[in-house]
Amino acid sequence: MIETWAVVVPSFNHADDTITCLRSLWLAGPRPGQVLVVDDASTDDAVARIAEWAEGVGIDQQIVPTSALERARLPNRWLTIAVAAKNGGFVQVCNAGLRYVRDNTAAPFVLLLNNDTEIAPNYFGELAKALARAPTTGLLTGSIYEWDRSTVSYGGAFYNPLRALGWHKTNLPDSDAPTETAFVSGCSMLISRPVLERVGLLAECFQPIYSEDVDYSLRVRAAGFPLMIARRAICYHRVGSSLGRTNQSPHIVFAINRNRAFALRRNYKGWRRAAGITYLAVTKPGRALLELAKGRPRTAWAVLTGMLVGVLSPAASDC
Repeated sequence: MIETWAVVVPSFNHADDTITCLRSLWLAGPRPGQVLVVDDASTDDAVARIAEWAEGVGIDQQIVPTSALERARLPNRWLTIAVAAKNGGFVQVCNAGLRYVRDNTAAPFVLLLNNDTEIAPNYFGELAKALARAPTTGLLTGSIYEWDRSTVSYGGAFYNPLRALGWHKTNLPDSDAPTETAFVSGCSMLISRPVLERVGLLAECFQPIYSEDVDYSLRVRAAGFPLMIARRAICYHRVGSSLGRTNQSPHIVFAINRNRAFALRRNYKGWRRAAGITYLAVTKPGRALLELAKGRPRTAWAVLTGMLVGVLSPAASDC
């Protein structure tokens, strides 16, 4: 069964990370039937290095432009590297891969997997065991550890609409049985075909990144599909390797603050939406003043404008 599954790996630069990720997929037992790396117009030699590594390992591969994903089904290769002509952002390249799997393959499940991850060898087997126990699951993930192999980054999640905030649990579920969660991390998100066909793709108003997984999870749950975590399926994540944990650019700070409001507005109505918007409107100006006091005026402006665009922009409902 797992041999019919697909994997989509969005990638930009950082060839070493992507190769580590692909190596773990290749060595997995059982392994998925096809892997699609969607390169977001890398500015270094990432594509050439990934292809060289795959050739050296003996992996059947092909390199195509992302425009080829919009046409007929490609030749059957275990690894396809689709290269974008220009940088479009994380959400856009994820959707390019997911759309291809939905429209041009019969894969019953597709794993959306960050390129800065490494899965345990039995990852897919553990996911399959969880699906056998909870066959109607719409989105499934496993335990996500940081790169030190001991710190839990994701053991499930909470979402509080009154604060327009989702956050990861840092302790694992008590049971080996699949356990419900408030949202599934986009770091490693197994999506069922019924979800792809009924709910669709990630919302591109969340470009370039952040909260798109929260929004997608909330939409999937609203469509009647359970969201689950399988504790024994283990993934390691080099957290923040691409964007950094601290000293984030004003561009990213803007996206974080805008997208919190977008996720709230797109998935809640009535008093919960009003309470969440009020919370943001009250707290974010104070956060902006704090950034200003620290000598970061561009970050302060990003916090404030991100919140305002998130609360007021019609783009939240148009995508």
